[in-house]
Amino acid sequence: MSKKIISIVTPCYNEEANIVLMINKIKTLLLPFDEKYDFEIIIIDNSSIDNSVDLIKKSVKRMYGLN
Repeated sequence: MSKKIISIVTPCYNEEANIVLMINKIKTLLLPFDEKYDFEIIIIDNSSIDNSVDLIKKSVKRMYGLN
């Protein structure tokens, strides 16, 4: 039987001070449900002019062990 998917969708605009914390908090909150659900975090950037996008990319690379 396949798992149901939980999708977390959030907007992002100049959130470099908060974005990594938010991603980590979502992962921590969903971890207890890992056996029952798959999850995805969808972050929609609205042309941020800070380092938000770079921090999101680094978080994704860290999550998947990419360099």
